[in-house]
Amino acid sequence: MLDIGCGTGEFSRLLAKRFETVVAIDLSPNMIEVAKQRSQQFSNIDFQVVDVLQWQAPAEQFDMIVSIATLHHLPVENLLPNLKAALKPGGRIIILDLLEYENMLDKLSDFIAVPLNWLFHTLKSRHVQKSPLAAAALREHLRTDKYLTFSQARRIYTSLLKRAKVRKHLFWRYSVVWEKPSAA
Repeated sequence: MLDIGCGTGEFSRLLAKRFETVVAIDLSPNMIEVAKQRSQQFSNIDFQVVDVLQWQAPAEQFDMIVSIATLHHLPVENLLPNLKAALKPGGRIIILDLLEYENMLDKLSDFIAVPLNWLFHTLKSRHVQKSPLAAAALREHLRTDKYLTFSQARRIYTSLLKRAKVRKHLFWRYSVVWEKPSAA
């Protein structure tokens, strides 16, 4: 299992409960350090500081490759061929990432998404106080992020991953699920 953009390792720890080995990579040494500290009870997670665009992943190494809210930072068209090569036949790539508005219907979905997002965030994080420094860092991060529209995401992924399932979700997200064909 490969987790791209693992951050503090929260999803990597969930994966480690189901998979024998998880390779969790992130570009930030600080994030990897926090992930290692929070994951000491998991001997099956290998946290690495890696620039995935420069990384030479071993061929057909992984049964599954996942990424949550990371690929919008990267040129997906350049990355996908390497991920395909690193995946074993029959393995899966699963991506969840953020979307940009494309049309009025997307904006209308905010009437449902904004209140629900606020409610879920309040319920999940009601006891967590964000520091002013963390809030400022998040605002800066969001200011510089660039997202695909759903049409762009569908075009890119289906052209590079034949038969990929690309779906739009509430909360400004899309998902991609692709299974590499088994060897003949």
